[in-house]
Order: sequence, then C-alpha cells, then structure tokens
Amino acid sequence: MRGKVKSKKEIATGTLQVIFEVAEPFTFKAGQYCFITLRDLKYPDERGNRRHFSIVNSPNKKGIITFATRLTDSGFKKTLAELPVGTEVELGPVAGVFTLPEDTSKPLVFIAGGIGITPFMSMLSYVAEEKLPYKITLLYSNRDQNSTAFFTEVQSFDFIRLILIMAGEGRKIDADFIKEYFPSVNENLYMVVGPPPMVEAVQKSLTDAGVTNENIKIERFTGYQ
Repeated sequence: MRGKVKSKKEIATGTLQVIFEVAEPFTFKAGQYCFITLRDLKYPDERGNRRHFSIVNSPNKKGIITFATRLTDSGFKKTLAELPVGTEVELGPVAGVFTLPEDTSKPLVFIAGGIGITPFMSMLSYVAEEKLPYKITLLYSNRDQNSTAFFTEVQSFDFIRLILIMAGEGRKIDADFIKEYFPSVNENLYMVVGPPPMVEAVQKSLTDAGVTNENIKIERFTGYQ
C-alpha cells in the first residue's frame, strides 16, 4: 500500500517520528511491525531501500501509520529523515507475533530498552482506548531523560505501574531487581523489547531470578541501521 509523509519531528535526542497517511484500508494488531520501502535513496545504503519498524499508533487510529526510530548514519535513515512532507513511499506488509496475549488475567511486565518502547506504545494506547482489564507494569530503560522517546506519553497512562530506569542512576535490570519488584516472579508474563544485547541480558536476569521460559516473550530489534 502507498503512504505519504504527513509529518516528521524529533521526539527525543536522536529519535525521529514519522507519520504516514494511508488511503487504503488496512488492519494490524498492537505490537506488530510494518515494512517501509523508499523509492529512491538520497544516500547509498548497502542494505538497500527497505526496512521494518514497529507501529507506534493504536490499531484504532485509521488512515495513518506512525513510526519512531533512532537516527543513524545509514543511507536509509538519512534519506528517511530528509523526506519532504507529501513524499510517497511503499508500506507493507504488516507482520509480527509480538502482540498482547489473549489472557487478560495474567499480569504483564513490559520491559523496553530505548526505542524498544515503540510496540508497547501501540499496545498501551489500544488497552487504554478499549478499556481492557490488563494489569501492566512498564520498565523503561534509557541513557537519560532527553533520549527517552515518549517520556511524557508513558507517564500519561494512569492504569500502569511505571518504572523509569536511567543509566546515570546506576540501576540495572538484574535478577535482584526482578525479585525486588516482582517477588512472585512466575505470576507475570515478561515481554522484552530492545537491541539484542539488552534483550539477552534481561532474559538472563529473568532466568536467574527463577522466571520460567513460558513466562518470557522477547523481540530483538536488529534493524538499527
């Protein structure tokens, strides 16, 4: 499907948000991702003109697809950042299985590293709009407040327990952290998103804390370039 750039803005240090208008009808589940194909790259990129990004907006927001991504020196990212409003791109297909579980009774622990917050933004918006009875804790880790995408927005979700973790504070999500905040560790489903090293470290911490594999769901963001 075709999309046109509706707006662009830097929403945190080094993080770009782009909203595309889409005329064709489409559906997706909160947490899924979508491919973007740029017609022409202004800068060369050995990986080509196609990437996939998690959708930020709720499935209830019709006619738009919102993405947020860390800015890098890749030809794709540099071209994306400079696209004029109105530029047409190819969007789709939508894919991904990192979505809300059907069981609303099991408490959810969302663990996001940096731009890994994007699929959770879609989920949280959808849960709020639909008034779904999930019990959610969000652990959100970043370097500092200025680099924290959607810093204000995550604090507006009054139905969640929010724990912000800044690198400068010296805290990290290790086994002791998990056991301190979640004493009955296997009562929860832990959903983890971020760059592969962060996801692997958190997965190990969860396992060390006694969390079983069936209570861990992960998504590794590999497309940072």
